[in-house]
Amino acid sequence: MSLSCLVWLLCFIGQARSLLEVIQAATPPRLNLSTPTCRQHIFTHSFGNSYGSPFVGYYNPPSNCAYTTTIFNLSVVSRGRQYDRLATLWLGDVEVWRTSTAMPTQTGIHWSFQKDMTIWDTLLRSRDPVKIIFELNNIIDGDRYTGLFNATLEALYFNDLYKGKGGLHTAEHIYAISTQSSSKNTTSLFSLPEDSGAVNLTLPRNARSAVVSIMASGNAAEEFWFTNVPTEYVNTFPGNEGWLYGYSPFREVQLLIDGQLAGVSWPFPILFTGGVDPGAWRPIVGIDAYELPSFEIDITPWLGLLADGESHIFSVRVVGYDTSAEDGIGSVGENWWVSGSVFVWIDHESRETTTEGFRSEIASPSFEFRPTLGMHTAENGTTTNTSFYYALTATRSLKVSSKITSGGKSRLVSWSQNLSYSNIQNMTDFAFNQSLAMISSGNHSSSASDIVSSYTYPMNLFSAYKVQSEGATTHPGSVFCGVDRSKLTNGISILSFLTGTSTGPKTLKTRQNVTSNYHWNSTIVEGTAGVDTMDGEVWFSSSSTPGFKGGVRKHYHYAKAKDDALVEDRKGWGTIPVPSTEPLPVFEGEPEV
Repeated sequence: MSLSCLVWLLCFIGQARSLLEVIQAATPPRLNLSTPTCRQHIFTHSFGNSYGSPFVGYYNPPSNCAYTTTIFNLSVVSRGRQYDRLATLWLGDVEVWRTSTAMPTQTGIHWSFQKDMTIWDTLLRSRDPVKIIFELNNIIDGDRYTGLFNATLEALYFNDLYKGKGGLHTAEHIYAISTQSSSKNTTSLFSLPEDSGAVNLTLPRNARSAVVSIMASGNAAEEFWFTNVPTEYVNTFPGNEGWLYGYSPFREVQLLIDGQLAGVSWPFPILFTGGVDPGAWRPIVGIDAYELPSFEIDITPWLGLLADGESHIFSVRVVGYDTSAEDGIGSVGENWWVSGSVFVWIDHESRETTTEGFRSEIASPSFEFRPTLGMHTAENGTTTNTSFYYALTATRSLKVSSKITSGGKSRLVSWSQNLSYSNIQNMTDFAFNQSLAMISSGNHSSSASDIVSSYTYPMNLFSAYKVQSEGATTHPGSVFCGVDRSKLTNGISILSFLTGTSTGPKTLKTRQNVTSNYHWNSTIVEGTAGVDTMDGEVWFSSSSTPGFKGGVRKHYHYAKAKDDALVEDRKGWGTIPVPSTEPLPVFEGEPEV
């Protein structure tokens, strides 16, 4: 470590003792992070007026260091006033980590988060230096926005013994589904629906297995996509135009290969640290805020068609629900930031992979939409909308299968998904009061293993805004927020399983319950001291089957917060009961449905 880096680290340690730690409950990447075989500092960078100016450097694997496992540790310090910001980390044209920031205070905050990067080992061991890009778009204006984000990224290396079948077996090739713009010293995000979301890729002719991993998150008018309404209802409440966003509260992220649907995701609803109520997410951020989730689609059934030595089109698109469309599928608003990666394992005993009996069983989603408008008719006959209630449900199933042959051996391979979705909303007071009960659930299976994976994402959300006539986003106002939500998963990560970092299923149960009353002052981006209130709890419990001795089999974390302070914080190497998400109580001023 250089002298300047050592000085910064000592300063950081000194500062961190007096700063508020802002945490996310998550499973650590290993039991012990304190004794790496070696480590290296990747960058330290201050993000101020950083729109269009990411950190750009080069990554080199450590020399004279035997290792199998790579962990990245991101540490951030911020002090002042600032909105939450999205950040992305890239190795060349491949996005490897999507994260977001906490919102700082005048006295300062810090956080750190560790991510296992071993599935990206092929990129991390490149013989040539790999361009590393970290984008964190931020604004400093000297008056309202004063908070810089001072970030440090460090790599920790461990020489673990992998015990699964075949040990550690990282993908031989990783291809980017992105704009491939790293040569211009910029990130390679697609912004959908404006961009094409498409690339041409040529896969090896002796490919044995292939998995696509996709990162997708809605931003700007799409940040709270799950609270949106069908487009024809955005002006339901005259005099409050612009408060509601359209394109429905349903989103589907699609992977297409040569124009044919290969798999989908009905995404997990992220609540960023400025989301709905900025006072709700400090010192405990929302679920997955520091590591936005990706999703995987096994495209092995396609290999007999893709491994022909020709170029094929991989594209990603995001769609919503359209009441007027015959199949219910419609466009979305600006902007979804999307990228993907294709992981390919090859058969060293084969020159060519062939297929027969390729079969695709895919139908359009099935939707049901039930709206109800509450209206008041004055004595003069004028009718005014007073409330808007609706329920939107959807289901979908798909399956792709084939028989592929490589190295003289044939096998049946498949990918299947079954998904369901429900979103019920009730809006009153010109939509300044909004309650939501949403649940997404589904399962998927792959011939990579005999394990069926499942997920359930229940979320109950209530928000009540009090605004001045000019609106809450331009003048002081307040918001009361109640959130109760969970993320429940059981199954296997195909990428981790094929890589060998896990040898079996993982179960995750986490629940977050928060109520907060937040008052903007003239700066908008910070609350009002002595007036704001917040109570929050998080339960986290996971169990897994790691592929190496130092891996985490069980982990729990329970934390309780009140008014920017942790009042209870327990974690350890076991599991705990996680209570179920419950419907929110009827808050003061909210009509019963």
